[in-house]
Amino acid sequence: MLSHAKGFERGGAEMSVKVMVARAQLGTALDLFIRDRDPIAVHALACGGSEIVEGLAKHGDIPSVSTHILKTLPSIDYRKVKDLRNQFWNAFKHFHAPDRKTVRDDDALIADFTDAANDAVLFMGWLDYLMLTKRLPLEAQIFLAWWYDTNPQRMVGGEGVHIFPGIDKQPRWEQKRRLRRAVEKWRNNRKLLEDPRTERGPLSPRVDNHSEKSG
Repeated sequence: MLSHAKGFERGGAEMSVKVMVARAQLGTALDLFIRDRDPIAVHALACGGSEIVEGLAKHGDIPSVSTHILKTLPSIDYRKVKDLRNQFWNAFKHFHAPDRKTVRDDDALIADFTDAANDAVLFMGWLDYLMLTKRLPLEAQIFLAWWYDTNPQRMVGGEGVHIFPGIDKQPRWEQKRRLRRAVEKWRNNRKLLEDPRTERGPLSPRVDNHSEKSG
C-alpha cells in the first residue's frame, strides 16, 4: 500500500505512513457506505482521511479540491466552506466547544444528519487521493462515477458520466442499491484491475494475525 507514496521528495517515510492512514480511513468509510452500514462511522472516517490527504496535497504543492475552489472562486471564504463541510464531524468528535469548557449542544444538528451527508465528503476525499497518488481502488472509481451521475447539475453542461443513467431521478435506496450492484459487477473485472491507474488490494484493510511472531 505504501509503494505509490515513495515518490514524495518531502516527508519521506512519514509521508508514506500518512498516505497509508488516509487510505485506511477512506477505504473503510467507503466499504461501510457501499454496504449501507453505520453512517456516523462513515462520516468520521471519511472526514479524517480527507483532512489528511488535503494536508498532504498542500504540503507537496499538489492540486486538490480546495485549491481548485480557491482558484475558481478566489473571493470565497474557504474556512467557512470547510467549517460547513466539517459541521457534523465536529459534532461527532467533540464534547466541548472551542473554549474547552462549554458543553456542546449538537442535538438539533445531529438530528438533521443522514447518510446523504457522506456523499460529498467521500467524493472530495477520494478525488484528493486520486490527485495525490494517481491511482484509485476500483470501488472508489465506481463511487466517483456514481456521484457524478447522482449530481449531474454539478457537472459542466449539467450532465453526468452516464454509467448510471437516470439515477439522479431515483430514490436514495435505489441509488445505493445500484452502487452496490455496480461494485459487485465490476470488482473482479480483469481489464480494469490490470489498468495501472487501478489500486489493487482490499478496500478496507484487514488484520493479518498470522504475520505476527509468537513471543
